[in-house]
Amino acid sequence: MSTLAERLLADLQEAVRTGDVTRREVIRFLRAEIKNREIDKGRPLTDDEIVEVIRRQIKMRREAIEQFRQGGRQDLVEREEAQIRVLESYLPQQLSPEELLDLARAVVREVGATGPRDMGRVMPVLRERVGPRAEGRAIAEAAQRALAEVADAAR
Repeated sequence: MSTLAERLLADLQEAVRTGDVTRREVIRFLRAEIKNREIDKGRPLTDDEIVEVIRRQIKMRREAIEQFRQGGRQDLVEREEAQIRVLESYLPQQLSPEELLDLARAVVREVGATGPRDMGRVMPVLRERVGPRAEGRAIAEAAQRALAEVADAAR
């Protein structure tokens, strides 16, 4: 069992003991989702894979929040936001936009990228370096900015 999975189990037990209904529900649902993914893969998930499951859950809840807002259901919006806060507590410390951009600039230099057309060479290396410390969209935006800077400097 991975460290994150162990932490989820311990936190679930604590939530049950203290009567924290929101945390208990979120962790139970998350553990079920993790178990489904483990069954699909035929092996226990790594911490990085669990983080991806958590990110997917957060994304689903953000989409639900938009639907609830449009439907005027503020009570459900607040419930989903509370669940997102619980999920976010299990994400690793995220890189700041500046740190991410610095990493992107370093990768652009390493692979010898000259402009936006080299995005396909930069992204795999950058994703590997960043790991679960940033969302895919933020990684792509940092790579685009770094590539644009290189292209502008070459002019």
